Amino acid sequence: MEELAMDNTVYEFMQRYDDGALKTKDGLEAYFGEYPEIFGEYFPKHCPKTDERLIRAIEGYPGKIKDIESAGQRLPEEIERIEAAYRELTGIDPDMDHHLFVGTFGSNAFIGGENKTDAFYALEMLSPDPHDLRTVAAHETGHVVQYRMSTAAGGDTWWRHVEWDHPAVTLLSEGGAVHLSKLAVPGLDEPSYTSFGTLPEEGYGFFMGNKRMLKEEFSRDMESGWNEEKNKEWFRLSGGKRHGYARLGYYLAAEFIERRAELRGMEPALTDWDRLTLEEEVRDYLKE
Repeated sequence: MEELAMDNTVYEFMQRYDDGALKTKDGLEAYFGEYPEIFGEYFPKHCPKTDERLIRAIEGYPGKIKDIESAGQRLPEEIERIEAAYRELTGIDPDMDHHLFVGTFGSNAFIGGENKTDAFYALEMLSPDPHDLRTVAAHETGHVVQYRMSTAAGGDTWWRHVEWDHPAVTLLSEGGAVHLSKLAVPGLDEPSYTSFGTLPEEGYGFFMGNKRMLKEEFSRDMESGWNEEKNKEWFRLSGGKRHGYARLGYYLAAEFIERRAELRGMEPALTDWDRLTLEEEVRDYLKE
């Protein structure tokens, strides 16, 4: 078993905050500059970096500072618990790095790094509740467990042939992480596996009541040419402008994986990234 790699910058952030060093853009930039391996991933893909964004973040920190500190203290324990759960459930050691940081109110958590085996957690966007932290850790670690399973099935370079920006791939990736997180943290209601305590649960009710419409909409978006705006609408916290609920794509993704597993078994459902096969199966699911 590899030693758990934890890069927790919350203590540095709190020290700078208490010293008053984060009241200016230059002070905030100095914090970012200390951790290029984190903020090189975070900006701009997962959060735009503008003067307006930095000013709003500085103004927003006081209202979140207690939650930031609590999340930074609690999340490492939950990550350790989740990694142990995955080792027991799957026999796979995630063997990954976890980076805890404070961003500027963009994405809450994501996977990055050269080989897509690093998890990044933006503490200002996370609920400090231990159950919510456990679930977000299960989701992000679940991504890497899925990738480890895919390596065992398809070799070390499988991921280089995947078109990561394709919506069918996003359905497989996010659906896989949701499915695995349900194994690692069983017994929660469906919205908990995508909201992490930060999204209204009414979004799931909207999805269930309008599933046919949403499938057709997603299909049109996919076939007419995918782009970053569509990806944001379906999968980002900043999306959901059409219907008022962000991340509706996660519910489609979770359901797609369940259907794929019923037809093919769970291991191939999680590890077959062949583009033509995947696109065909996604189209079939969206037509149902």
